[in-house]
Amino acid sequence: MTIEERRQSLEVMRERHHRACLICGDCNPEGLGITFDVCRGGGVEAEVVCGEHREGYADHLHGGMIASLLDGAMTNCLFSHGIAAVTGELTVRVLLPVEAVTLVRIYAWLDESSPPLYRLKSELRQHGRLKARGRAKFVQKWSDSARVATGQ
Repeated sequence: MTIEERRQSLEVMRERHHRACLICGDCNPEGLGITFDVCRGGGVEAEVVCGEHREGYADHLHGGMIASLLDGAMTNCLFSHGIAAVTGELTVRVLLPVEAVTLVRIYAWLDESSPPLYRLKSELRQHGRLKARGRAKFVQKWSDSARVATGQ
């Protein structure tokens, strides 16, 4: 797929499957509404400032929000490849505190593809420093797998 085809796939899949998502949904008034873009090499990236209302400890982003950002990036990476899948396993490693009111850059990429199983990795950076990383196993949604297999 070209980068432009992947951008189109990302938009269509997000619209079809994630309109109410806390991370990327455009219909969730409590959500972040993050727009991911396609990178060379098959990944996606985005920037966001989460804000004080997403803190755990003072000035630090809540660990659950860090996990959600990493997971959301990996989901959007799959969308850019035309794949709708659910998180089966998620591992998050926080290396340094993440500032809640400072710009965060999120990256995700497909590490291994063995349909219906996909392995992805993600990173969260601030000030150019790696603050957290994630790894996950995603399983393709059965209904989407069946449509692909039957040509629907």
